Amino acid sequence: MTIYEFTITKEFERSYKKYVKGNTSLKKIIDKKIIILTENPFSNNLKTHKVNTRNYGVRYSSRITGDLRIIWDFFDNRTTIIALTIGGHSGKGKVYN
Repeated sequence: MTIYEFTITKEFERSYKKYVKGNTSLKKIIDKKIIILTENPFSNNLKTHKVNTRNYGVRYSSRITGDLRIIWDFFDNRTTIIALTIGGHSGKGKVYN
């Protein structure tokens, strides 16, 4: 099993803190999905696919919950996953175009 290094941007950190503040069950779900992402970014559990994002262009999106997605990409010769942001699939805070 390949395990990727995982790093985050300041944008991801800000958004993550906003979503998990006062919501320990969502924090556990997100953290569990991040572990899956580092073990197998294309796990069926994540429904990973490429998307065109507003701020980052074409990147990968992985499903956390019904509406919550992590936008990420590979870095350092595909040995590291960099989490760019986390946000909604639709609505005001959507992370897609």
